[in-house]
Amino acid sequence: MKWCWQWLSKAHQTWFERVHPVRLDLFRRLFALTFLAYMAFQFLSADEWLTPYGFHYTAETERYSNPDPFPLMPPAVVPLFGVVLFGSILSVIVGWKVRLMSWLVFACAVYVQLVDLISAYTLNKLYVAIFAVLAFASPPRVFPASDGNSRLRQSSWPIRLIQATLIIQYFTAGTCKVLHGSWLKSRSVLWTQIQGTFRTDFAAFLLRMLPKWAWSVQMYSGLAFELLAPLLLIIRRLRPVGMIWGLSFQIIIAVTMEKLFFFSFQMVSFYLLFLDEKTLLSLQRWCTEFISRYRSSE
Repeated sequence: MKWCWQWLSKAHQTWFERVHPVRLDLFRRLFALTFLAYMAFQFLSADEWLTPYGFHYTAETERYSNPDPFPLMPPAVVPLFGVVLFGSILSVIVGWKVRLMSWLVFACAVYVQLVDLISAYTLNKLYVAIFAVLAFASPPRVFPASDGNSRLRQSSWPIRLIQATLIIQYFTAGTCKVLHGSWLKSRSVLWTQIQGTFRTDFAAFLLRMLPKWAWSVQMYSGLAFELLAPLLLIIRRLRPVGMIWGLSFQIIIAVTMEKLFFFSFQMVSFYLLFLDEKTLLSLQRWCTEFISRYRSSE
């Protein structure tokens, strides 16, 4: 029983310890930036996406597998929705009224998820889930430290939950490929997929230049990363390897698969939460100094 209590105590400390707010703050800003980029791309076809002009499933056609879709907008309301959507996202990025604006961004994410499920992908669902976590996250507070000084700290549970989301997503994707896909039965799965509708111009160039076995190497490398992600990202000594491997994995997806840049951009933002506080504080300090020098030179 003693070891069980020690394990529970350590788990509780890991999930609810007081940490510096820099990691969650920088992640919130970068994650909101990925949402801004994705929504800006979607707004290029706003009439087809949000209004009755486009093709949309009805409640009758979706009622057996999905919730009823949200009402579509009159075309005249679309600009107003754009102001609310992009205004709230930019507010989160610059750090103005963060908690209130996080709730507003969450509401917008829910709407764009359910108004048109045909155009809603996995990254839409992740935006809904993660902005919900960010909205519920308690703001940083000043706590007394053992040396007599005060420290700005917040609970680590939002960080741990979002970290777990990335790890579970990677591991589940790899497991599904093994159990339900053909990734262990054929060495040409990636080579075949890259020639389909997702192919970019750069992917077409690589298909001409790289031998077929190179695609098998990339395929098994990606699968190995997904299956090993829990170890690579949880164990601190392995984390640098996991982050470099994972970033390479996401970059390949971004440059070889059409429109999956936004998905890779979203995934890369999660990696901020796996960097240590000292590195992020140094990065934050450098950015602040760079902006100050830029302003003073104007």
